[in-house]
Amino acid sequence: MTSNDPERIASAPKLNQPAAAPPVVGRNAFDAALAQQVAREKEVTRHNDRVSAERRRLPMMEVENYAFEGPDGPIRLTELFGEHYLLLVQNVMFGPDWEQGCPSCTWAVDNLPANMGRVTENGIAFAMISQAPIEKLEAWRTRNGWPHLWVSSHETSYHYDWGWTRTNDQGEEWQLPGYSYYLLKDGVPYLTYMTTARGTEAILPTAHIMDRTVYGRQQDWENSPEDWPQYPTYG
Repeated sequence: MTSNDPERIASAPKLNQPAAAPPVVGRNAFDAALAQQVAREKEVTRHNDRVSAERRRLPMMEVENYAFEGPDGPIRLTELFGEHYLLLVQNVMFGPDWEQGCPSCTWAVDNLPANMGRVTENGIAFAMISQAPIEKLEAWRTRNGWPHLWVSSHETSYHYDWGWTRTNDQGEEWQLPGYSYYLLKDGVPYLTYMTTARGTEAILPTAHIMDRTVYGRQQDWENSPEDWPQYPTYG
């Protein structure tokens, strides 16, 4: 889970060095404790390999070839693949009546590889989809300096069909962030996997870097030692 306010990351409390710190031990004690931790992490890795193996065995389903609105006009879902057969879509929260994109989703886009060629050279195209009109998306993309293709689902049912926009009994709408993975086979787009909530963390390197520091993400949901710095996740 990541903060919904990137400005909080640079706030003064975050930058001040905390007083709390782990106990100091000698080399032998440190090596023993580290070895135990590495053993636990290896089991996590093996478990993740087992889960990934099951993911590769998921069935797929045909998806409507939606007609989105891109910066240069209408663009079909199949066209988002470009010359590739795999497609990763980041569903960025940006409601039709919003003036700015979701700060947390913006942070996630900023976490993408600096060289997206490392993704495309493996046959994986990348695009972003939001419900806001294309003019708003282009303005936010330009402001953040993103080179990625970003299309609008505003005139389609895409966001409602796949639960990226949800409605409660009172008619109030809210959005979810996440990723959709597609395969193009014989000219037909198929959905092979999708994830939201903390499932998005799998491709957020900054979160994993923070996890391995002594203080973690410093967020209030974490199980940390007493007196460890923690701040509201969405504060």
